[in-house]
Amino acid sequence: MTELNKYIELNNGNKMPLIGYGTFSGEEEKELHDCIVHAIVDLGYRHLDTAKVYLNEEVIGGALQECFEKGIKREDLFITSKVWKDDYHDVESAIKESLRKLQLEYLDLYLVHWMVTDIDWKNLDIKGPTMQETWKQMERIYENGLSKNIGISNCPAMMYLDLLAGAKIKPQVNQIETNPHLQQKALIEFTRKFGTETTAYAPIGAQKFTGDGSLFDNEDLKAIADKHGVTVPQICLAWNINRGVVVIPKSTNKDRMKANFEALSITLGEDEMATIAKLDKNERFFDPAKWENETGEEDWDNSPIWA
Repeated sequence: MTELNKYIELNNGNKMPLIGYGTFSGEEEKELHDCIVHAIVDLGYRHLDTAKVYLNEEVIGGALQECFEKGIKREDLFITSKVWKDDYHDVESAIKESLRKLQLEYLDLYLVHWMVTDIDWKNLDIKGPTMQETWKQMERIYENGLSKNIGISNCPAMMYLDLLAGAKIKPQVNQIETNPHLQQKALIEFTRKFGTETTAYAPIGAQKFTGDGSLFDNEDLKAIADKHGVTVPQICLAWNINRGVVVIPKSTNKDRMKANFEALSITLGEDEMATIAKLDKNERFFDPAKWENETGEEDWDNSPIWA
């Protein structure tokens, strides 16, 4: 198999693949298992993204064992998971539980999933620790080798600075939503100045959440895709990759999984990057302001105050 993977270098010298296979949202266990094996063994993906709250770490662990049996080396993979807010008080126990489910001895990247402590909104009781306290625990799991890199997600600039003020180790990665309609250029460039790289979730949108699908209908993106003989989703991925942002697209369609991976080979010209730069709408697909809980009331856990 021809090696297509490209990498970025993190602030500690470690390498991270520029494309990963995302696993958010629920599929049947066998379907997810088979997709992961196909992605890694047949297509060449070397980066896999999951989280405790996705409830699929055990399935992924089984799939990874099959990959190892087929000759894939653990050291060639980059596995990411995330700690959920109910475990911010005990990060070490949380990562050890994730490792048990994933059947791994270490992670390549462990992220604080949302930068907000655990809160009981009914009683207005702040239950969890501060982010600085949680980050100190993240630093410990980095120092003891449970994760080779540590980072954050959904973290805006001011919260990022507040975290750095008490940090001994700077985050290697901030995972945020970003695509041509939500470019987040200022945040990406700002955190990069301090040594933190970016992973993009929803890099081709997420229509089943709050997006209207207009990303795929954009005439400028269509024209660029036609010029390269590829699809609009591939151009969306290539755009982020060309600006050094890691992408973790999700698909269970084998043709689209292959096409997503092949976006690594698309190089966009300065004029094409400039055209896409004009498409920013600051439009979120994962928009907390539009989410409600099961009772129909506002869901403060996903409030725009920390989106």
